[in-house]
Amino acid sequence: MAVGINLGMEISVRQLIKNATVIDGTGGAAFKGDVLIDNQLIIDVAPLIELAADSVIDAGGAYLTPGFIDVHSHSDLATFLPQGFKPKVLQGITTELIGVCGLGVAPLPKPLQAEVRERLIIGNPNIDWSWDSFSSYGAALKRHGLEVNLSAFVPHGLLRYQICGNSSLTMDGSQRERLAQLADQALSEGALGISLGLIYHPALFSDKRELLTLAQVAAKHHKPLVVHMRSESDEVIEALQEMIILSQQAGCQLHISHLKLIGRRNAAKVSRLLALIDRHELTFDQYPYNYGSTTLLSILPPSLIRTYEPDALMIALKKAEIRQQVRDWFAERILPQAGEPWDNLPALLGWENILICEVGSQSAKQWLGCSITECAQKMDQHPVDFALDLLVSERGNVRMIDYFMDEELVEQIFQHPRGMVGTDTIFGGHLHPRVSGSFPRIIQRFVSQRQLLPLEQAVHKMTGLSAETFSLHKRGRLAPGYYADISLFDASFSDNSTIDKPDAYATGLRDLWVNGKRKVKQGEYLEIRSGELLL
Repeated sequence: MAVGINLGMEISVRQLIKNATVIDGTGGAAFKGDVLIDNQLIIDVAPLIELAADSVIDAGGAYLTPGFIDVHSHSDLATFLPQGFKPKVLQGITTELIGVCGLGVAPLPKPLQAEVRERLIIGNPNIDWSWDSFSSYGAALKRHGLEVNLSAFVPHGLLRYQICGNSSLTMDGSQRERLAQLADQALSEGALGISLGLIYHPALFSDKRELLTLAQVAAKHHKPLVVHMRSESDEVIEALQEMIILSQQAGCQLHISHLKLIGRRNAAKVSRLLALIDRHELTFDQYPYNYGSTTLLSILPPSLIRTYEPDALMIALKKAEIRQQVRDWFAERILPQAGEPWDNLPALLGWENILICEVGSQSAKQWLGCSITECAQKMDQHPVDFALDLLVSERGNVRMIDYFMDEELVEQIFQHPRGMVGTDTIFGGHLHPRVSGSFPRIIQRFVSQRQLLPLEQAVHKMTGLSAETFSLHKRGRLAPGYYADISLFDASFSDNSTIDKPDAYATGLRDLWVNGKRKVKQGEYLEIRSGELLL
């Protein structure tokens, strides 16, 4: 019985959770037991604890697990919003990893912030950015107080923008040296690793030497490189091989973001994809849905984005000859430029499987929740013309939901033992159901209904495996000496969100502790900020 934890000068506050079905996050079998918390820490986990406590919570046989770890989230600004994390908290999340896909909010000098914010894919709420460096961003988070624990990657897109702006030109030696300095500084200030988003402007212009520079900095700090690959469709195998070679050359840890296969014609590649992950001992995350959400600009080929800077692109998209070229690319289902990866979503999925979920102007809100096909029919337009008109009128600030593969593939990928769970949360507009439903959906659908994995293994993928992969010290397990990030839920734990009702919160979470303090008490969400910035 581990009871000699040094809590400094804090007044000891002990909470005893009794009569729980304990799932400790290791993947081991569940057992009936009790957990004793003293301030921030768990000090005992046992079948029966008879020590005194300031409060006793009777779990009544409900499941007691480590708090869930969302390893892929775009909640970079949620801390500064009223109840920004409520949909995440109510699904049992106690830790989030942000700054992924090469997207984020720091580091970025103040003179450059206005233009980046104008086109920020992850949302641009009306708040003051009081930071410019990675460390000052962390300080701003801590000053405001955190609802959950946060750890952030340094996003490649922001680093490249500081050096090259919107230019598509290849970095020279001195620019790569500056890139290494910026990445090194952010990692020294506590960044969890480096993230790449190789379909997004301006990171899509990066060549292998630029990416190798970043991978080498990650290796120097013994921190991971997490990657949204150049292709998740026709060239997904080649895209993964590119990243494997890169990580091997640099000697860094490689993690693949939101693993998927876009388009039915690519479904057969799943076995080869997972075999590569096994052979090279990679890790990955996924969200438990067969539809995603990102910027509508990503339907455009890289060669077009390479040709025009953002403002010029909006002008070019009005031209009849450009529109005909784009229409031909979509219709012929070919790559516009040989050898350049591109997830040609309209050709792969069909316009009927691409829905509008966020716009900037009031006049465009009529299209929220509608497919491009439906919108075009209402306007008596070709889908290409409607999509491009909308991009131009909104200056590129349009987000979509896209149905990219069959549910069976999502389930097959989920069963792989090297996979973890991320919500890929983006706030704003018509939300994706994953914002409030990802973790309970896994337990409700994948475990209880589909029986794809035992609950203990699913919880391990959502807690212990995530903490081990990203070196989150003393997180992800129910064990003496670990931080008391704890979730208590019963058999009614459910995902209630749908495409039509994306704002519906999960239900069935009884209690949630973040660093020993109850953020949810008997189902009630509390205004408590006990999260920590994990450096």
